[in-house]
Amino acid sequence: MRADPIQRAIDEDVVRVLYAQDPIAFFSHWFSIAVFIAIYWPHVPSPSLFIACFGFYAAANCASLALWICNRRYPRLVSPRDWIYLHAVRSVLLYTGPGFAVWFAFQSPQTDLPLLHTVLLVTLAAGVFMSNGFDLLNFSTSIPFLLFPSILLHFGSHTFDRTILAIVLAFFFCAINVYAMSYRKLFRQVVQARVDQQYLAESLAAQKRVAEDASLAKTRFFAAASHDLRQPLHAIGLLAASLNDPAATPAQHAKTAGHIVYNVEALNQLFNQVLDLARLESGSTQVVRLHFRLSELFERVGSQYRPQAAAKGLALRIAPTSMVVYDDPVLLERVLSNLLSNAVRYTEEGAIWLGLRRAGRQNGGYIEVRDSGVGIAPAEHARIFEEFYQVANPQRDARQGHGLGLPTVKRLVGLLGGELLLRSAPGRGSVFRFAVQAGDASGIVASLNDPVTGVSAAQGRQVLCIDDDPSILEGLSSLLQRWGCSVHGVPDEAGALAVLAGGFVPDAVLCDYQLANHRTGAQALTAVRGALARAGHGKVVTLLITGDMASAELTALALQGIPVLHKPVTPARLRRTLDMLWQQAELDNGRPAGALLGDDTVGAVGAVGAGAACAAADRAGEAGKSREAAGSP
Repeated sequence: MRADPIQRAIDEDVVRVLYAQDPIAFFSHWFSIAVFIAIYWPHVPSPSLFIACFGFYAAANCASLALWICNRRYPRLVSPRDWIYLHAVRSVLLYTGPGFAVWFAFQSPQTDLPLLHTVLLVTLAAGVFMSNGFDLLNFSTSIPFLLFPSILLHFGSHTFDRTILAIVLAFFFCAINVYAMSYRKLFRQVVQARVDQQYLAESLAAQKRVAEDASLAKTRFFAAASHDLRQPLHAIGLLAASLNDPAATPAQHAKTAGHIVYNVEALNQLFNQVLDLARLESGSTQVVRLHFRLSELFERVGSQYRPQAAAKGLALRIAPTSMVVYDDPVLLERVLSNLLSNAVRYTEEGAIWLGLRRAGRQNGGYIEVRDSGVGIAPAEHARIFEEFYQVANPQRDARQGHGLGLPTVKRLVGLLGGELLLRSAPGRGSVFRFAVQAGDASGIVASLNDPVTGVSAAQGRQVLCIDDDPSILEGLSSLLQRWGCSVHGVPDEAGALAVLAGGFVPDAVLCDYQLANHRTGAQALTAVRGALARAGHGKVVTLLITGDMASAELTALALQGIPVLHKPVTPARLRRTLDMLWQQAELDNGRPAGALLGDDTVGAVGAVGAGAACAAADRAGEAGKSREAAGSP
């Protein structure tokens, strides 16, 4: 792929070297003209032809100097290759004169003139080798015109000494061409080494700039994230301290607790958004494409934001469409949710429009979200996709978001294979659009809005919790017990096996991923499932909870049928996930429900794992519901 840059570099170097030696060659050729005239002057054969020949030689030498001056003054007048062609033409004109002038030596009565003229030609040929040998074109347009006439005339004289001289000249011609080939090869290697070194230097400089930019972006990211994380943490600390005030009334305690819950939820939302971006950057987010009706997805996201829009006096209009698309409904819902959330937040009056435009696309169209809000200045179009950057929130009021929505949207659209386009101007609202691919109506297996059983499946369930952190284990056990579950909490794999040996048969096993003594939750779950299978209980739901964003082992766990949730896990998210897993296990007649759940995954229960494609089709109706279970913003 780098042949063209190398060849251009070689051409540029050839031009520099060729034209650098032309001033010396100019004076050398005038000296040669003077010597030729001196040796022929006593007996000039065919004076008119002689004058014409050496007049042509002198004119060609002057033209050569004019070409050199033009190259020096206007180096970009033509391309390097064209300068080489022009120099080759100059070589033809310049070396034709002395080469064909050997004919005058054979016409002269002086018998030593052919030998003397040949010596001068060999001298000029040596100069050509030094100045033009590294370029095939210029070398091949110089040497033949210098030596061929002399070789032919010496052979044609039919005398022994002239024939020997002709053979020597022919050998010299071959030898100088062989050496010129080696010269050109060496020259190319030197230039290629220089180009490689320059290419490497430029590549290292570019990588250094990228690393510096990434480091700067990382610094800005953590500075902004630190600010937004510290705010609710600071508030929680102050509020928690006030709970210890013995003079506070129960009503004040309740109000303080409510503020704590609000800040915890804000903190959790920010964590989820930051982890969302991190998982997208790490490449662990998977795409599961389904055939579904776009109108159903529009109605889902529209129902979420109509109340907010109505509260501000805005009209949220959703254009009807019969389009069936082939895409990931979960990731697409996240994109539209973020875009509608921003549209509602930054629009004070008017309307918001969501719909599909064909725009000339034969196999799909463009989803557009339009608003009549404040708009975005062209200078800000690129910056709004930076993390934590908000045009209309210089005070960084957390109630207006954290500036992570649009960066997430841009990455999600890119992950789906599209490009997020923006058209906006101050006071004229904004339009966000991206392409979607048309699907096949015959491939639809369920509606996105199919309801999931509303009754909780947790009541009366037996749950085994494995976590080496006592506070998390206590909080998890307390939460499950409030839901009506019978809970056994143990710190490790050995404790879990002991509980099972005591006759406890769980309906679900919840396990942390990183356990003590260098054991993992995957190993613990394998041991627990094996023990239950040996006891004849192989239908237990298992759920792994981890703080890891992405790893090859987590993907392998999904293939084993072990669902995964990523911390932080809200109670609503955990309950929804357990309900779905229990319901799925019952619907599948005891078949284990295997899926990778969480913000970094896509599709419904069963969308990832063994038989992923069939499971995704079976669970298409649960696509939006699983995202809710995953706690996505």
